[in-house]
Amino acid sequence: MKKWLLALAALLASLGLFLWWAVLDGAAPSRAEGVFDLGAYRALVAEDSAAALPTEIRVEFVGGSPRPAFAIQAGALGSREIAYTSFQIIAPTGRTIIDAPVDRALGEAMTGKGFSFSDPSYERVLAAMANATIIAVTHEHADHIAAIARHPAPQTIAPRLALTSTQRDALAPLAPEAALPPAIAAIPTLSLSAPTRIGPGIVMIPAAGHSPGSVVFYVKTSAREYLFIGDIAWAMSNITDLTARPRLLHWLWPAVDTDRAQVLAQIRALHDLAGTEPELVILPAHDAAYLRGLIATGTLTEEFVP
Repeated sequence: MKKWLLALAALLASLGLFLWWAVLDGAAPSRAEGVFDLGAYRALVAEDSAAALPTEIRVEFVGGSPRPAFAIQAGALGSREIAYTSFQIIAPTGRTIIDAPVDRALGEAMTGKGFSFSDPSYERVLAAMANATIIAVTHEHADHIAAIARHPAPQTIAPRLALTSTQRDALAPLAPEAALPPAIAAIPTLSLSAPTRIGPGIVMIPAAGHSPGSVVFYVKTSAREYLFIGDIAWAMSNITDLTARPRLLHWLWPAVDTDRAQVLAQIRALHDLAGTEPELVILPAHDAAYLRGLIATGTLTEEFVP
């Protein structure tokens, strides 16, 4: 009997340790230096005239779905809303779109029960893409690139795309009949080995970790500075609490957090950056409540202009 109890205790301890490691542990490291260099990004746009800088950041909530909080932040309880978004940067020199979200059919296929979708919002995104100067994405996952692959006017948007080869190559499976329109397939891609200015006040920065093709965008407007972080964190609380997604997510979806150590370092770096640069607006793509809070304060504006 004693041996049986000892074996059971060892099994329970092992299961508990595994649960902690797979589901509950998302702690960022105590230090992460040199991950983001705000001074370097500022220097890249220092010569942009004030008259050319962006004046406004707009957001569209194309869809949303509830998710268990622990899937967003290791150890969290309850449920949270994940938003499917796109951003529009308004500037005197043109408009830039960041992220091209899912349509209704793909969103329902990806998320299942509880998915909500706004057809007017999605139509505004498509129209804004056709009239944009630049179309870019934070990474190559479907909920950030699908509207490029499925856009009804590929010849119109192709010259406006600013994608890396990794991002472009992920488009084909999402296109109708998995065949990328020739105009998009033939676009030149960006060789993004270092932070690169892509327009007045806008810097594109390589940030692999969540995916191989992940990037962040630094944007200096006439009023403030923004950092679009895509899916480094699904919620702002990941950054404030220094807690990432659980390891379990990568096992279930191997495309999520392909370099977990780098994601953890990025979360630490963003946490530290938020402390030293409190006026910097950090924008995680999916945090519905946080983004709506920014709308309430006038930091973001809802709905694209055509």
